[in-house]
Amino acid sequence: MEKTYLTIVATINPKGKEELSKYLEKTEILYKKVNAKPVHKFMITKTLIGESTPNLVSIMEFQNIHSLNDVFESDDYKELIPYREKAFTKLEAFISQ
Repeated sequence: MEKTYLTIVATINPKGKEELSKYLEKTEILYKKVNAKPVHKFMITKTLIGESTPNLVSIMEFQNIHSLNDVFESDDYKELIPYREKAFTKLEAFISQ
Protein backbone atom coordinates (compact mmCIF):
# COMPACT_ATOMS: atom_id res chain seq x y z
CA MET A 1 0.00 0.00 0.00
CA GLU A 2 1.21 3.46 -0.76
CA LYS A 3 1.83 6.29 1.64
CA THR A 4 -1.02 8.69 2.22
CA TYR A 5 -0.68 12.39 2.96
CA LEU A 6 -3.06 14.57 4.90
CA THR A 7 -2.93 18.30 4.17
CA ILE A 8 -4.77 20.52 6.62
CA VAL A 9 -5.53 24.17 5.87
CA ALA A 10 -6.85 25.98 8.92
CA THR A 11 -7.90 29.32 10.28
CA ILE A 12 -7.47 29.40 14.05
CA ASN A 13 -10.21 30.90 16.18
CA PRO A 14 -8.53 33.45 18.49
CA LYS A 15 -11.31 32.79 21.03
CA GLY A 16 -10.62 29.04 21.08
CA LYS A 17 -7.05 28.82 22.36
CA GLU A 18 -7.83 26.31 25.12
CA GLU A 19 -9.78 24.11 22.72
CA LEU A 20 -6.96 24.36 20.18
CA SER A 21 -4.40 23.19 22.74
CA LYS A 22 -6.58 20.24 23.75
CA TYR A 23 -7.33 19.32 20.13
CA LEU A 24 -3.68 19.43 19.04
CA GLU A 25 -2.49 17.52 22.11
CA LYS A 26 -4.98 14.70 21.59
CA THR A 27 -4.61 14.45 17.80
CA GLU A 28 -0.85 14.17 18.24
CA ILE A 29 -1.43 11.12 20.45
CA LEU A 30 -3.73 9.59 17.83
CA TYR A 31 -1.18 10.24 15.08
CA LYS A 32 1.55 8.55 17.13
CA LYS A 33 -0.61 5.45 17.60
CA VAL A 34 -0.57 4.88 13.82
CA ASN A 35 3.01 6.07 13.30
CA ALA A 36 1.97 9.12 11.29
CA LYS A 37 4.81 11.56 10.74
CA PRO A 38 4.72 15.32 10.37
CA VAL A 39 6.10 16.39 6.99
CA HIS A 40 5.91 20.13 7.51
CA LYS A 41 3.90 22.88 9.12
CA PHE A 42 3.66 26.35 7.61
CA MET A 43 2.33 29.55 9.11
CA ILE A 44 0.67 31.57 6.35
CA THR A 45 1.88 35.17 6.13
CA LYS A 46 0.14 36.47 3.02
CA THR A 47 -2.51 35.48 0.47
CA LEU A 48 -1.31 35.54 -3.12
CA ILE A 49 -4.43 34.21 -4.83
CA GLY A 50 -7.81 34.01 -3.12
CA GLU A 51 -9.90 36.01 -0.76
CA SER A 52 -9.18 34.52 2.65
CA THR A 53 -5.97 33.89 4.52
CA PRO A 54 -5.75 30.75 6.66
CA ASN A 55 -3.33 30.72 9.58
CA LEU A 56 -1.57 27.48 8.84
CA VAL A 57 -1.02 24.51 6.60
CA SER A 58 0.07 21.19 8.07
CA ILE A 59 1.11 18.07 6.15
CA MET A 60 1.16 14.63 7.76
CA GLU A 61 2.39 11.34 6.27
CA PHE A 62 0.53 8.11 7.03
CA GLN A 63 1.67 4.60 6.15
CA ASN A 64 -1.52 4.11 4.13
CA ILE A 65 -5.14 5.19 3.87
CA HIS A 66 -6.15 2.63 6.49
CA SER A 67 -3.96 4.22 9.16
CA LEU A 68 -5.41 7.64 8.34
CA ASN A 69 -8.93 6.23 8.61
CA ASP A 70 -8.00 4.57 11.91
CA VAL A 71 -7.45 8.06 13.32
CA PHE A 72 -10.39 9.95 11.86
CA GLU A 73 -12.98 7.19 12.20
CA SER A 74 -12.03 6.39 15.80
CA ASP A 75 -14.24 7.15 18.79
CA ASP A 76 -11.30 9.00 20.34
CA TYR A 77 -11.22 11.40 17.39
CA LYS A 78 -14.99 11.82 17.35
CA GLU A 79 -14.78 12.99 20.96
CA LEU A 80 -12.46 15.80 19.78
CA ILE A 81 -14.89 17.24 17.24
CA PRO A 82 -16.44 19.77 19.69
CA TYR A 83 -12.91 21.03 20.47
CA ARG A 84 -12.11 21.21 16.76
CA GLU A 85 -15.24 23.21 16.05
CA LYS A 86 -14.31 25.80 18.69
CA ALA A 87 -10.58 25.85 17.88
CA PHE A 88 -10.96 26.77 14.21
CA THR A 89 -13.18 29.15 12.30
CA LYS A 90 -12.39 27.18 9.16
CA LEU A 91 -10.70 23.82 8.71
CA GLU A 92 -10.20 21.85 5.51
CA ALA A 93 -8.45 18.51 5.17
CA PHE A 94 -7.28 16.92 1.93
CA ILE A 95 -6.00 13.40 1.22
CA SER A 96 -3.25 12.70 -1.32
CA GLN A 97 -1.77 9.38 -2.37
